[in-house]
Amino acid sequence: MSNASRKPGGLRFPHRCRPRPSRGHLSPAAQALPPSPQTRRPERYTAAPTMAPLAPLPSCILLLLWLPAPSRACTCAPMHPQMAFCNSQIVIRAKFVGTAEVNQTSLNRRYEIKMTKMFKGFNALGNASDIRFIDTPALESVCGYVHKSQNRSEEFLVAGNLQNGNLQINSCSFKAPWNRLSSAQRRGFTKTYAAGCEECKVFACSSIPCKLQNDTHCLWTDQFLTGSDKDFQSRHLACLPRKPGLCTWQSLRPQMA
Repeated sequence: MSNASRKPGGLRFPHRCRPRPSRGHLSPAAQALPPSPQTRRPERYTAAPTMAPLAPLPSCILLLLWLPAPSRACTCAPMHPQMAFCNSQIVIRAKFVGTAEVNQTSLNRRYEIKMTKMFKGFNALGNASDIRFIDTPALESVCGYVHKSQNRSEEFLVAGNLQNGNLQINSCSFKAPWNRLSSAQRRGFTKTYAAGCEECKVFACSSIPCKLQNDTHCLWTDQFLTGSDKDFQSRHLACLPRKPGLCTWQSLRPQMA
């Protein structure tokens, strides 16, 4: 007998290459046996879904994320209206009537004004009868003032210094619509603040403990207590002489007879 077995169809299979019967053709005793490690089929491995790696951000976005937030180059310390009056050469009431013009040589912005009242500065003005222009730095980064009101009939209280015949101010100068000042502040600018300029000084309290340097100082706590420099002491009080060598807060309201 040859080494090959004949199957239907005329095909011959070598003994060593005969197809292995499936478990369905095995005897019941053979099917009960567990498959050997050599015949056990490996289980198919299915990888867990993973996210594709993020593409690198464009360099421009990374640069924007790296850059710090812009900061203001001009920072103004709060100032009580009385000290704004005392520290300024000129204090006027005026209307902004002209369009701002920028001088590219001096880098100044100029506003044309119409002065309606002068409270301080008669001696500094000299022979000039009027102030027609307000000058300020052209750039806000160097404390330039930008007048945003479009109402040319609105009056403003403006305090600053005289330079070349014009009123020089910046964003830290005291300026406010006249009709938004309290009646006490109007009285102070008109006549009362001047009484405290020679001897008295408003001392701002910014942190605890607040200690006055001498008896001619008045402790200003609006900013520290309320977070606003336009609170009660600013709107209703003035630091005035009580007696020689002593200044105290005094009300600007009219005294009852």
